[in-house]
Amino acid sequence: MKVAPMGEVRNNFAKYLVACQDEPVFVTRNGKIAAVIEHIEDSQIEDFLLERSRRFCQMLAKAKREKGGMSLAEYRKSRGV
Repeated sequence: MKVAPMGEVRNNFAKYLVACQDEPVFVTRNGKIAAVIEHIEDSQIEDFLLERSRRFCQMLAKAKREKGGMSLAEYRKSRGV
């Protein structure tokens, strides 16, 4: 885990983009963590967005309560994705 102040990251952004390929880079503002830079592959973008979507998580929770539901991994497996 790497921690860097916002000004340092702003001035050397390319360096931190390279660094985040090995480990997340936590960006601080006034000594407190404000953001994280994390490497992501193109194939992971959809999962990344869905995992962080409050609306999507609410829809999954509702479906699970109503129908017993299945996990995203189970759904993908059932669809051959």
